[in-house]
Amino acid sequence: MSAGPELPERTDVLVVGGGIVGTAAAYFLAAESDREVTLVERDGVAAGSTGDSSAILRHHYGPDAIYTRMAKWSHRFYREFEAETGQALAHAGSPLVRFAVEGTGGADYVEAGEAVLREEGLPVTRREGHELSAAYPMYDGLDEFDFAVSDDSAGYSDGTDAAGGFARAAAEAGATVVTGVGVESLVAEDDRVVGAETSEGWIGCEAVVVAAGPWTPRLAGTVGVDVPITPTREQVVVLDPPEEYVEAYPDLTPTTSVPGGEWYLRPDFGDGVLVATHYYSDAVDPDDYDERPDESTLLELTDLVAESIPGLADAGVRGRYCGVYSVTPDHDFVIDEAGPAGCYLACGFSGHGFKHGPAVGRIVRDLVVDGGTDLVDADYFSLSRFEDDPAGHGLPADNV
Repeated sequence: MSAGPELPERTDVLVVGGGIVGTAAAYFLAAESDREVTLVERDGVAAGSTGDSSAILRHHYGPDAIYTRMAKWSHRFYREFEAETGQALAHAGSPLVRFAVEGTGGADYVEAGEAVLREEGLPVTRREGHELSAAYPMYDGLDEFDFAVSDDSAGYSDGTDAAGGFARAAAEAGATVVTGVGVESLVAEDDRVVGAETSEGWIGCEAVVVAAGPWTPRLAGTVGVDVPITPTREQVVVLDPPEEYVEAYPDLTPTTSVPGGEWYLRPDFGDGVLVATHYYSDAVDPDDYDERPDESTLLELTDLVAESIPGLADAGVRGRYCGVYSVTPDHDFVIDEAGPAGCYLACGFSGHGFKHGPAVGRIVRDLVVDGGTDLVDADYFSLSRFEDDPAGHGLPADNV
C-alpha cells in the first residue's frame, strides 16, 4: 500500500476519499472486479468523519426496511471482517434499546422498527413497562415509559480500525492507495469523466467514485453536479465510570437514545461510556471548525446522563472531540451515478455512514461494474430526488 504521493498516471477507477465508504468501495472494486483501482486521500486513511465516528452497528431504523437490510448485510460483514478481508477488526456486542411512550410518534417508530427486525429475522426483544427497571437497573425514571424494544444483535466497532483494514485489504487485492494527495477538481469531456487534477498532478480514469464526505459537493461542483449537503458539527464525550459502577453493571449500559432527545450513548472499549450529540444544527466549514466540545454542551450531556443514570453522576471525562456529519435535506444517502457519465457519488450519510459502510462499498462496486445492484433498490438513493422536491423523501420520524 502506498504511504505517500505515488500517483499513477492513469487508472480505471479513481476513488476519492479514505473514509469507511471510500475504502470499502476500493476494496470491493479491487477484490471483485478486474478494474484497476486507485484510492486517493488528501490526509490519512480515516482522517475525516470516519475517524470521529461512534461506530455504532444497529439495525433498528423504524419503518425504513432498506436501512435495516443494509445494516444487516454490513454488520454481518463487520463480524466476519477478518475472514472476509484478512484484517483484524475491533468489535463488541451492545444491544440497542429504544424506550417509548404509547400514543406518540416515537412509539410508532419504535414498533415499526420492531416489526421490520422480526421480518428480517434479526433478534429483537420487547419489554413492557413493568419489566424495564429489572432489565435496565442502571436507569432511573423508567416508569415514565410504556415499553422498550431491544435490537439484540447491535454492537459497535472502531472507524479508524475498519477503514484501515479495508484500505490494506484493497491494496492486497491490487488497488493503489495513495495518501497525502488531494483531488482538486474532476475533469469531464463530451459529458464523460476523463480524470482529475490533484495536488500532485493529473490522473486519468474511466470512472470516479467521490466518497469525500463533506468535501463531496465542492468536487462534484467542478463537473457541474449540485449535491445538497450541509456539514454539521457533532460533539462527543467519553466518560470514565466509577469503579463501583463497572462492577455493578459490567455491560455498562445498552446503546440508546432518549425519546425526543438529540443525544445518545453506548459503552466504549476499555469500560468507558461514549455520549454524543445528534443535533444536525451546527453548520460548519469542514476545514475550519472547533474540534473540542463546547463547555456548555459538555455540562448538558453530563447532566443528562447523571439524571438518567445516577451511577454515572461522578464519572470522569476520559476524552472529548468533535466530528462532522454530511447531512442531506432528508437525511437519506446519495449513492448514484450523476452528472457526466462515469461520475459516481457516495455521500450524504448524515451520521449513519459507518453502520452501512460495507453495503455501500458493495453497492458502489455493483453500480460501477454492473450498472446496477441486487443488494437494495438503489433508486431510493438517487440524487435526482431533489430535483422533484428539494426536501427529497422528507425528514425521518427519528433523527438519532
